[in-house]
Amino acid sequence: MGLDIDFGFDVGEVEKHRVEFHWGQMFGRVRITVDDEEIVEKNRAVSLSSTKLRTFEFTVGAEEQHHVVIEKETARLLGGARKQKCRAFVDGELVGEY
Repeated sequence: MGLDIDFGFDVGEVEKHRVEFHWGQMFGRVRITVDDEEIVEKNRAVSLSSTKLRTFEFTVGAEEQHHVVIEKETARLLGGARKQKCRAFVDGELVGEY
């Protein structure tokens, strides 16, 4: 659907990794992979939470470790039916807004 969010970004200088994020509007599915290995998958078509910001935090790399944070902001009213916003940070620096 047109409201899905899909993006990816690279992490690391010497030890390179690819982080991919997918949020499916229809079923509220969040999927995060690092180098094609799934690290987060959650389905949440209906959420009774009033929280409008969901945060996913994880470490990428073995020898060259980086702290990754992905924030997904949801509108409170009919959030699943409206455009969402995501921000990605690596080691505290914004690397993209989607």
